[in-house]
Amino acid sequence: MSAELDFGRYARPELGRLFQALNLDVAYRRGRGDHLTPEPATDAEAADQVLDLVGGAGSSLFGHNHPALVAVARQCLDEQLPFNAQASIRPGAAALAAKLSTLVRATTGVDYVVTLGSTGAEAVEAAVKHAVVERRRRLGALREELDRSLRRLHRDGLADTACATGPAAGRHCGEVITEAIEKVTEALAAEPVLVSLRNAFHGKTTAAGTLTHGSNVPEDLHVPGPKRVRLTDWTPEAVVAALDDRLVEICTVTVDADAVPHSAARHLSPVAACFVEPVQGEAGVREVPTETLAALRALADRHDTVLVFDEIQCGMGRTGTFLASEPSGVVADYYLLSKSLGGGLAKISAMMVAADRYVADFGRHHTSTFAEDDFSALIATAALDLYESHRDRIAVVGAELRDQLVKVAERWPEAIAEVRGRGLLLGVEFRVPQPESALLRAVFDAESLGFLIAGRLLHAHRVRVMPTLSAPTTVRVQPSALIDTADIERAAAAFDDVAGLIAKGDYATLLAHLAVPPTGAWRPRQHVPAPPRRRRVEHDGDVPRVVFLANLDNASTVRSLAPELAEWSDGRCAAALDRMRGELSPFEVVRHRIASETGRVADLSVVAVPFTAAQAVDAMRAGQRPWLSQTVLDAVELGVELGGDVVGLGGYTSIVTGAGRDVVEHEIRITSGNSLTAACAYDLLQRHLASSGSGTRRVGLVGGIGNIGAVMADLVAPHCESLVLVGRPGSGRRLATVAKRVAHLTDVSVAEDLEALRDCPIVVSATNAADPVILPTHLSADREVLVCDLAVPGDAHPAVAGLPNVTLVSGGRIRLPGGQTPHFPGITLPPGVVYSCLAETILLGLEPEMASPSYGGLSVAGVLSALELARRHGFHPTRITTADVSTNPWVAS
Repeated sequence: MSAELDFGRYARPELGRLFQALNLDVAYRRGRGDHLTPEPATDAEAADQVLDLVGGAGSSLFGHNHPALVAVARQCLDEQLPFNAQASIRPGAAALAAKLSTLVRATTGVDYVVTLGSTGAEAVEAAVKHAVVERRRRLGALREELDRSLRRLHRDGLADTACATGPAAGRHCGEVITEAIEKVTEALAAEPVLVSLRNAFHGKTTAAGTLTHGSNVPEDLHVPGPKRVRLTDWTPEAVVAALDDRLVEICTVTVDADAVPHSAARHLSPVAACFVEPVQGEAGVREVPTETLAALRALADRHDTVLVFDEIQCGMGRTGTFLASEPSGVVADYYLLSKSLGGGLAKISAMMVAADRYVADFGRHHTSTFAEDDFSALIATAALDLYESHRDRIAVVGAELRDQLVKVAERWPEAIAEVRGRGLLLGVEFRVPQPESALLRAVFDAESLGFLIAGRLLHAHRVRVMPTLSAPTTVRVQPSALIDTADIERAAAAFDDVAGLIAKGDYATLLAHLAVPPTGAWRPRQHVPAPPRRRRVEHDGDVPRVVFLANLDNASTVRSLAPELAEWSDGRCAAALDRMRGELSPFEVVRHRIASETGRVADLSVVAVPFTAAQAVDAMRAGQRPWLSQTVLDAVELGVELGGDVVGLGGYTSIVTGAGRDVVEHEIRITSGNSLTAACAYDLLQRHLASSGSGTRRVGLVGGIGNIGAVMADLVAPHCESLVLVGRPGSGRRLATVAKRVAHLTDVSVAEDLEALRDCPIVVSATNAADPVILPTHLSADREVLVCDLAVPGDAHPAVAGLPNVTLVSGGRIRLPGGQTPHFPGITLPPGVVYSCLAETILLGLEPEMASPSYGGLSVAGVLSALELARRHGFHPTRITTADVSTNPWVAS
């Protein structure tokens, strides 16, 4: 089993499935500098190398496996430096802490105590913990001070003396201090509050995740942590005053030399810390304005709390200065570093706390098995040395790269909205394309765009990028300080290609990497419970709305629904459909208003359900029917959101939900449309049988145990001389049940071999097969034969249509009244003709009081009522032969 398959099954299956869908399931076996060698490598390895602009999400400031850092790691191993030496003095960790403090002091003028960890999120957790402890100690010290003050007042006989001045003037001093002690005690017991900005990213552990603004993360993945206030308005006035309503006033009492007590006001705040990334990397590389950083400093001071600069991604020289916040001139109380600190080799992080704020016993109680190891610390110290020797280069190559990308953006403003960032932390924000076809609009959503661009750059240019986590329309560009001019030009050319394709609307080329057959087994996406149902859209006046759902039929559907991909072959379309299986959500294709001969109208929305007939069959055989059913249920939800009063299930959307039985709705009506499908075939067959002579009214029925086939047996039996129920081997017992039911109406027999059709001048077929089941050899060659094929995809092999003695009729077609000819992308019926399942959906919209005749199993009464309904509104069953229309590439009746 390959590494990719192992990853997809055992490590992070959802990511493995996503990477496979986007053709990003690539493994790399070697990394050096800014280049990665994919697995398996070709003989021309150098030509196969990938330019890595992801840079470990900011970790690889010095590229992959920098020789100086590898040498340190190798020396540690050669000298057998102990990794696990807890409860001892670790010189490497001490040296790293001293160097970090020195580097940051050069900017802030402050000494720091450093707490080392393994990851950035761990540093955030440590900062949250330290800030909360610091606040508690501060409040505890205040309560001690107030206790002593109260005892002193009692000792000196001043507890019942009124304050002479201040906000508590006239009140007894003892009462004032007692009240203050009570409020401080309440503040100590209250849950602390953390402050962060909108679009912040501070990690994915519990406290860090609380601070993170993950708008594209499912709500149920957010685990409640500390209380958090998110500041959405960044204007200085709004930031400084944002939590004024949380301040609680208390009064303290001092006694002057004349034994006169005076009161003074101070405030208590629940805020334990204010967190901010000076450059919000995962939000699309957005710098927080200097005035906002200064306002946060003022906010922290106003609440007697700490300001934490999270420079995990943007710090340690990534932006051209050691601290990304340095140009602002704003000084924080805590600084957090990670990512580049480990030089791309070691997993290490640092929380730096101003020495005068550090809680002395914090380090005794905040411990970690893998923190402070000398191996990681020595590599990090060497990485700091590399920074000092490369600091000027970072700014220079960063400016060169940014200038090149800005030129691309200026050349293609239709595709690129903005280039942001400084140094080697850059982001290119793309505009979401707006293709004409609904299918491609569904493909190019805001969540997928960055990944689709990443796929094009990887496979066409061997350039590796990824979107930022919270703003996936922005592609991160974070190379190492070692990137050379040739690679900068290579990156710019790759971005120029992608931007040009988007601007020109050349989606066939842009998405070409998806039209490659996937490798590895496919697994359905795990179902995520839905949030409460959203409100339905309002109708246009009193016009009812109906929604028709239809699965895709085959590969050519892609071209029908997305003419922009017309140059793709069937093979490429099929590969793309297989690769993207389970990734697309149901989407609305088209809307039309349909009128009845009675004058009534209904608004129709057609929704594509993104799986093919073959995929549905394969999934059912593989035991994956729940995925199919859930996909249809998601489409029903979309139908409800669109305001549908009726939702029709076409093709396999009906089959995989048990003719709609799996759809549980009480406010709308559900129909499979099968009653009108059967009614159309019945109308045709009844007239044909009535005009047929004796000996020619023998009917072969294929698919008699299906929903439509079973009711067709009931309908046809009274009009034919004999009926043959034909099924696949092993179906005889179930067919016998149908035969017994109609035996009193005609001579009926059962066959498990399609060869039995040779004796039938009339053949009706309505199976759920994904591939044709009726071959030319199954039909009589020496008499006229009528084949009524109700299945889509068709049950009759295309060669059947070429037989000179066979008339192949596609059943279940309806002509709309009044010459209406709405266009339905992907449906190749003659103008004005629609599938009867679609027609039944419309008809139910025209008759708001009528119950669905096609929810669950069909009945003769339901079929006849559907036929009468169609006639009442001027919808006429139509005989469509293969000469009238090519094979339909989309919906099924």
